[in-house]
Amino acid sequence: MNVSAVARTPYERLLLQFAPRAIRSRTQYQRVLRQVDGLMRKPKLSRAEDDLLELLASLVAQYEQTRFPAPDVTPGEMLAHLLEARGATVQDVATATAVPKPTLARFLDGSQAIDATSRAQLAKFFHVSADLFLPAE
Repeated sequence: MNVSAVARTPYERLLLQFAPRAIRSRTQYQRVLRQVDGLMRKPKLSRAEDDLLELLASLVAQYEQTRFPAPDVTPGEMLAHLLEARGATVQDVATATAVPKPTLARFLDGSQAIDATSRAQLAKFFHVSADLFLPAE
């Protein structure tokens, strides 16, 4: 039986195409990063692509936490990193999330904590866990 004939939903087809699994080597890590980058560069993701990106990002985060422990960063520093990594502007984020530009600027400079609603909106925009925008304990 043809495996692709079994995959009926768009998400199932993407899973067959990308074949995500736990990352155990540097080569696998680089491959998944390329897949994530390709999805993040798309101007608009389908629901299936968004779900796949979330899964791939989780696999990357899991690998990175064990292989490359990161120093504590502030929520504003994390936001700045994600802006740079995605090639997005504060205006892009403000438009997509409805978080005003001045508020984003205060998040970035650390003069205002990122509230729960904004954390959820930013997490959705960047396809990451909202926990990334919490202060280190």
